[in-house]
Amino acid sequence: MAEHAVQALLHAARIRVVAATLAQLLLTLGVLTLVPALVALVLGDETLWQRLGLMAVAQLALGLLLVRLPGVDIARTDLQWNEALAVTGLAFTLAAAAMAWPLAAAGIDLLDALLEAVSAVTTTGLTVLRGLDGTDGGVLFLRAWMQWYGGLGIAVLTAALIMRHHASTRRLLETTGERLTAAGARHHARTVFVVYAVLTVLAVAAVWAAGAGAFEALLYALSAVATGGFAPNDGSLAPLPVAASGVLTAVSLLAAVSLPLYARMAAHGIGKLWRDEEVRTLVAAALMTSLALTLLGILQQGLDWQAALGHGLALGISAQTDTGFSTTDVAALPPAAQLVLIVSMSVGGCTGSTAGGIKIIRLLVLLRLVQLALRRTAIAERAVLQARVDGELVDQDMITGALQLLTLWLAVLLLSWLAFLLYGQPPLASLFEVASATANAGLSMGLTGAELAPGLAVVLIADMLFGRVEILALLVLLYPPTWIGRRRKL
Repeated sequence: MAEHAVQALLHAARIRVVAATLAQLLLTLGVLTLVPALVALVLGDETLWQRLGLMAVAQLALGLLLVRLPGVDIARTDLQWNEALAVTGLAFTLAAAAMAWPLAAAGIDLLDALLEAVSAVTTTGLTVLRGLDGTDGGVLFLRAWMQWYGGLGIAVLTAALIMRHHASTRRLLETTGERLTAAGARHHARTVFVVYAVLTVLAVAAVWAAGAGAFEALLYALSAVATGGFAPNDGSLAPLPVAASGVLTAVSLLAAVSLPLYARMAAHGIGKLWRDEEVRTLVAAALMTSLALTLLGILQQGLDWQAALGHGLALGISAQTDTGFSTTDVAALPPAAQLVLIVSMSVGGCTGSTAGGIKIIRLLVLLRLVQLALRRTAIAERAVLQARVDGELVDQDMITGALQLLTLWLAVLLLSWLAFLLYGQPPLASLFEVASATANAGLSMGLTGAELAPGLAVVLIADMLFGRVEILALLVLLYPPTWIGRRRKL
């Protein structure tokens, strides 16, 4: 009887509502696509600017067509939970798919171009391209630009454009780790955008001042602010001046902090930033990872302490923030260092930031649960204990969400690892690659490339999307009752 009661309450997603919501995103993407098209035109990359121009026109035309669907008033329609999840999953999937054909202008096949596009939009940073020093500037800008607007959060852009109801926007943002305040969705999105834009401008100026070329500084800064990790050369940070490498490492750490916190600093001072438990834990985790890598560099690689510390800080912060920049060959690191990186990448940065991973807040929730369980062994049975994170009570929904995500995340990780092992790939390198993809980190052991088996390329594409939309949104897309069944009236 209970099952029948639940079934009676289920509602399938309303196709017209989902389509009309995505129409707004298509219009936004069409405008965003014009930017790299103009850059490619200026740089003389004829094939790329023509493909981008055609794609921009197609996105704008389809968006205008869908936005006029009869009977749908997005301003007055509240999204169901499954509709919000479906919109989020489709947003990132379609944004990446739209750019696969233009990226194929770099001389790669369509599947590799799709992997590159997904890696860009999800701000992962895994790349199939080699010889980036000789790659056309238009392609390099397109990759960095996609990471930049993917890092801002396509879900946040959508919320700023079309969501008016607090509840529906909260649902859309929560799927990507955003935290919505009582100020409302539009105010939240505007605040995040302003902070993101200011951070980007400062990053470009700082990297340029630190010794990088103007165009090079732009490409690096766009990726760093997005914690994306695409670099305009195969050596990542290694070819840059030490000062520029240091600036990019600092920018990555700043971008892994919840962006709305910077706006609140104006009213509450810089102390507001450090009083946030997530921020303190992020910094502590980055320093612990860097220290571990430094010690391993000295003890197992025979590096002097200065070189070990330099590589340890750059790589440790890059892993913890899921940026993916590196100053050394990750595949040449000792296995212990690679395991440290896997753990660091998996945890990731703060909610409301551009970083990936399971997020610091969920780690804190799980640690509080363990702490609570230990405390209960030493007190009276009837005593009431409550878990708190950053002074706020951890409610049951937060606990359930953290445990659900962790379970799904581990399932995706293990199944993806198994797929790599079935293809005969090295065990540790395979685990590293799938962890990097699922955490949207981008550090690589060298398995990702044009020579990767098509089946494994598909696995990495799925992993990156699962990681960016936190798994549930893509599962909703594949769940038949999402699309088949009784629907609410518009």
